[in-house]
Amino acid sequence: MIAIRTNKTNARFSRRLLLRGLGLGPAFLPLLNAERAPAATGAYPKRLVTVTWTNGVCYNGFYPPGDDPVAGALLQSLAPLKSKVTLVAGLDYKVMLDGGHRSDGHYSYPVIFTGTYRNTGGKTGQSSTSTGPSIDHVISQAIAKNVNLRVPLMSIALVDGYATSYSGAEQPNTGETQPQRLFDKLFAGGQMAPAQMDDLRKRRASVLDFVSQELTVFGKRLGTDDKAKIDAHLDSVRKLEMQLSAAPIAVNCMAPHVDVGAGQFQDNLKAMNRITAMALACDASRVGSLVWGGDGGSNPRSWSFLGINEEYHNLAHAGSGAYATKGKIDAWYYAQVADLAQQLEATPEGTGTALDNTVIVVANDMAEGSSHNVGGLSFLLVGGCGGALKTGHVVRLGDFAKRSGDYWNGDSNVPHNKLLATLCNAMDVPVDGFGQNYAGTLPELHA
Repeated sequence: MIAIRTNKTNARFSRRLLLRGLGLGPAFLPLLNAERAPAATGAYPKRLVTVTWTNGVCYNGFYPPGDDPVAGALLQSLAPLKSKVTLVAGLDYKVMLDGGHRSDGHYSYPVIFTGTYRNTGGKTGQSSTSTGPSIDHVISQAIAKNVNLRVPLMSIALVDGYATSYSGAEQPNTGETQPQRLFDKLFAGGQMAPAQMDDLRKRRASVLDFVSQELTVFGKRLGTDDKAKIDAHLDSVRKLEMQLSAAPIAVNCMAPHVDVGAGQFQDNLKAMNRITAMALACDASRVGSLVWGGDGGSNPRSWSFLGINEEYHNLAHAGSGAYATKGKIDAWYYAQVADLAQQLEATPEGTGTALDNTVIVVANDMAEGSSHNVGGLSFLLVGGCGGALKTGHVVRLGDFAKRSGDYWNGDSNVPHNKLLATLCNAMDVPVDGFGQNYAGTLPELHA
């Protein structure tokens, strides 16, 4: 069963519907102190970006012995953002483990962000598909009900269209492979003109003016306790007004120049990163699914631009004996994550940055390349998702938390479905669980 709360089930006893039926506006929501807010209260949107590649991690260069999330040699490119990084150590693709598919890491792409799995056999007996949608699709659809964005979901798959994004059972979303096509979808028509920015700012301020007036009038008719709630809510409205006036829309939403060189993999990836960062900063999109390697481990095939002439997949199979070489590729991948994060970090939003309102989720299809094991996997989070997530630490989950030394070996017995549900809730899409069989969230990640 796919545990996703729907609008129909939410609406059944929605306090917001009760207010609407009474003819009262959203300004009166502070009186409903048991109601869960559907979105972040702030001038800036939350954003989700998932990033995936293959062949696992080099254990000794990735996992730190202590609580510094970027202490590993592979993660040094993220050191300037240490306070905004969370290393989640120990999650299992438990839906695969429980079905007897422990070593099928190269066939886990349909599982990573859907939390679902169905083995489809194929020539090797290892092919698979999803039985439900991925979090990026669910979250982008929820946002699209309230906000009209140019591209609600940026599905980017640089190698042969491999995707981790699914709209439903056995329905992978087509991944864009060409930067120019994505560029055209997002930035047709060029930049947002200064007059448009002013208009957007005025519309935001006018909404706040209306809410302030509505609350002030209504507050005069209330008792002491309820009036205190109104006063507290008015204070938050005034803070938003100050934020709008003190920090106007500063992003230059001019469409970026796309330089893809000769169309090589590394050039396309860097171009896609730049386009993605600009699209998020300019609110042309709020959700991205980025896949940087082919499911199966062999694509891209050439790493000559790093001075490596061996195949990534073969290096992964060699295990620790090839860590020195494979680690160069892994470190390059994490440097691209750092590049995307730094572009968002360079975009101011109020008293913080676009990265503060974003969460980049980095996943892999297996724990380590020589075993192809789908137990005890690593997830890396960058950004706090608008304050919803605690950052700057290492979270050791399940059995990982009970071990010392090489704590990263083996399963954790914590289903990664709990991370998916946690991310949905952080993005203001309330769920009790996500995917097949395993409910719950990860309170260790909550701010």
